[in-house]
Amino acid sequence: MAVVMKGFMELMHELIEKLAAQQDPGISESLTARAKIYAARIRLQHVVDQADGLDAIREIAANLIGCEQLAVYKVDHSAAALWLYWSFGIDPNQYAVLDAVKNPNLKEVLTGSIVFAAGDRSRNLLAVEDHVSAIVPIIVSDAVVAVIVLFRLLPQKTAFDVADRELCRVLSGSAGRAITPPATKLTKGNSSARE
Repeated sequence: MAVVMKGFMELMHELIEKLAAQQDPGISESLTARAKIYAARIRLQHVVDQADGLDAIREIAANLIGCEQLAVYKVDHSAAALWLYWSFGIDPNQYAVLDAVKNPNLKEVLTGSIVFAAGDRSRNLLAVEDHVSAIVPIIVSDAVVAVIVLFRLLPQKTAFDVADRELCRVLSGSAGRAITPPATKLTKGNSSARE
């Protein structure tokens, strides 16, 4: 699927360059943003299992947003804690658990809001050593079941743009397959399906 997304993005980039040469230069940015968002939605819609879903999150974060350090946490509402479920580019031992009480921004995220760092990087979003650029809730059936923490952006990227913020909204609403197993489908004559 990654090859398909990369091929799609290359094709869209070529089309955007042709259109931009003929039209207003601002159209290129708008079309690029729309292509990124479309590619992310398609990638998440075609997730086949949890491992593929986590890979999709990594691809979107790295290739479309520009963040190669991220972690996915499962939410334990009863303990007010987030437990590391999967990570890429960070030391998992250093970030095994996040305490919602010690991290006020997590309270906002647990209500379903995405939190972005200020452009000047003057304060960190979490009480951790490394800079956190954004915290994205993963929402399934109107409940926050997990959280994506996007750490440092790539050096050439100074802040989130409008397209990056929309990509975070796409992740929030569509990345649930990476966390929750698909429901068992009822088939004719299948009496072992979960109710």
